[in-house]
Amino acid sequence: ALVNNVSPPFYAKMSPGKGRGVFASRDINEGEIVHDGKRSAVMFPTAVAWRRFVFSLPRDMACDIMEWTWTQSISQGDKQRLLVDLNIAAFFNNGGKANSNVKARTPTSSKFIATRHIKKDTE
Repeated sequence: ALVNNVSPPFYAKMSPGKGRGVFASRDINEGEIVHDGKRSAVMFPTAVAWRRFVFSLPRDMACDIMEWTWTQSISQGDKQRLLVDLNIAAFFNNGGKANSNVKARTPTSSKFIATRHIKKDTE
């Protein structure tokens, strides 16, 4: 999504043997914010609300939404919430801690930062 008329520093495409992935559209510096989920993540107030949403979708879309959903506390001491990103950031994954290029700035943050310098076109 465009924020302040600036495109995100990533794009989605198929990753051979892995499925959909997110790739750097330019070099990204370690510590740089690459995504702010406050602009695109949907937080469901209850698990029942999330289930109603998922069951209202066509089956193939429901499967995607289930893959793109995660749990996260949104403030210190808060319970885990169900969230889903409804844009390209849905393709973020941790790649395993050793291979991860992005992570939430803090355990309760909606901002994702680069964990290392990421070269253009790197997944």
